[in-house]
Amino acid sequence: MRPYSVGMVLEIQPESSPQHLLQKWIADLPYQLLLLEKVLLGEGFPFDYSPKSLDALEARLLEHHDSAQDPAKRKEFVESAMAYLGEVLLGIAGGAWGWNTRPVDDLPGQPVVWPDPELELSPVAPKLLISYALRVRTGTAFAEEIERLRQAVTARQHAVPGWEPAKEHTPHVDPTAPLPEDPVLTAWLAERREALPAWAEGAFNGAWRWNFHPDTLDWLEAVVRQRFATVEEFDASRDEPFVQGACWYMGEVIRRNKGAVWQYIPFDPDAEPGAPGSRESVWTEVPFVDQPDKRVGGAAIPLGCLRELLFGEEVDGKREEGESLWDVLFWFRSSSYAHVGALLTRMGMAPREKVDSVLAKYAEFAHDELPPHEVPDALEAFGVAISAHGDDVDDLEESYRGILEEAAALTDGAVTITDVRLHGGEYGEVLEFARNGVLVTQQTEHQSDEYLDHLAIMEFIDHVDPDPGDDTRRFYLVQFVRLRDANYESYFVFATPEQATVLEKELGLDLR
Repeated sequence: MRPYSVGMVLEIQPESSPQHLLQKWIADLPYQLLLLEKVLLGEGFPFDYSPKSLDALEARLLEHHDSAQDPAKRKEFVESAMAYLGEVLLGIAGGAWGWNTRPVDDLPGQPVVWPDPELELSPVAPKLLISYALRVRTGTAFAEEIERLRQAVTARQHAVPGWEPAKEHTPHVDPTAPLPEDPVLTAWLAERREALPAWAEGAFNGAWRWNFHPDTLDWLEAVVRQRFATVEEFDASRDEPFVQGACWYMGEVIRRNKGAVWQYIPFDPDAEPGAPGSRESVWTEVPFVDQPDKRVGGAAIPLGCLRELLFGEEVDGKREEGESLWDVLFWFRSSSYAHVGALLTRMGMAPREKVDSVLAKYAEFAHDELPPHEVPDALEAFGVAISAHGDDVDDLEESYRGILEEAAALTDGAVTITDVRLHGGEYGEVLEFARNGVLVTQQTEHQSDEYLDHLAIMEFIDHVDPDPGDDTRRFYLVQFVRLRDANYESYFVFATPEQATVLEKELGLDLR
């Protein structure tokens, strides 16, 4: 299964034509990039498509060339490196992929990078650049090419102030906006959410723990295998509540843990055969989860993933199981500080200057994948959320004051908080504060004088919301997939209803 191939369809061209060869190369780019990241390079490589990452790539190429004896493995590494190198060069000089028809190594040409036409530069062949790097072995061949392209860009910017190189969108590699939510999908999601308790009761006799942790996929997989002996049995039940509930639950595990969005492509009578929307496409008229806003994000059809559990191969007289549901998660990319920052900038929730400063501060791990429970912390770092400490605090009153004042600061002066006071009872049971000069009281309960009352915080945070007639933003409690036996802060994000919807969909959160 290639979960990221949401549907590039090769235009009908002769197989040896440059157009067909170029389309085939571009269609294969997501696979090459994922192969490089997930298999060939492994952990430790700064897979952020930055010019600096090419230093590490060149070093790995030299190392691999020296150690790999199998020509096929060398070729595999070079082809994947070509894809990454080309995308980085396009990010610097703009332009698009092209095809050079001059035969190379018994092949009918090779992919090249055409810089932005305004630069008036010749195309760059990643394969030839890699060959040059392996021949001269200086470790600086890629950096020298980057500098050449940068000089051309700088010269153009001096001649035309404000000019920036334009990169042509690479399908299924470059981030893009999610599809508008189809009414069919909206209704299906609402139906499945409402049916969750009944689904769990009927399917698992109430024993199901629907906490959306990845570990629960093993349980779901086991039950699917128990209920259906063959693909035919599964297909006959595909529209029944158990299968539909299982599809939704699996998709929700992916969405909440990896920051994916639900998508749905209706039938389009004008779609090309095999393209999304056509009758031939598996992506037509079926809910699926996707990561269009992430570079080389994953995509999967839960119905198809569940169905594939029942396929297997006969090996030495024994039937071996196919890909597990856990394996599907492997192809999805978690959120990162860089991804969260880009999303907040896109929605106007955080100014570009703030996002850039945070990413500069956390540059060492800005592109590292975040587990679900660290995504709210990123929102706080970008200045759109606050948190209440989950562990012990030094002073309850001071902690409540800090929470209220930090929340008020996000309202841009619409709400002011003063005169915060905790009094009464053994540990201080009543919290008082003035909201825009009006007294507010809140009952609290404390198990000790070191731990905040998070239920009380969930209640009084509403008092820091601006008046809805003036500002539609409000504080939402952020819910996320939690690890077992762990203590977490309570997070509240300040957003409009529209922004909250996007945060839920694209970061895998639930906002209440």
